[in-house]
Amino acid sequence: MPIDIYEDTVYGQILPSEWDNERVSSLILLVDGDEEFIIEKNDQADTLVNHIDRWITAEGVITETNKSIRIKVRNFKLEDDIDYEEDDDW
Repeated sequence: MPIDIYEDTVYGQILPSEWDNERVSSLILLVDGDEEFIIEKNDQADTLVNHIDRWITAEGVITETNKSIRIKVRNFKLEDDIDYEEDDDW
């Protein structure tokens, strides 16, 4: 049973958490190096599978229970994109 449900924006790294026949079947968002947010399955989660190990800012609904923290991602932005063509220092 949920202890708390709220909307929030979090920053973290997308990591695989479960596999099925050598394919990623579940993801987590690692926040602050130690908090694991289980990413609930939806269209955004299907897209996030293509960005494993990337850093994102995710907006969504967070559900906390005694056992886990889950996020239903509504929107996300990749935060580790580097565009060297526009970087004068490169």
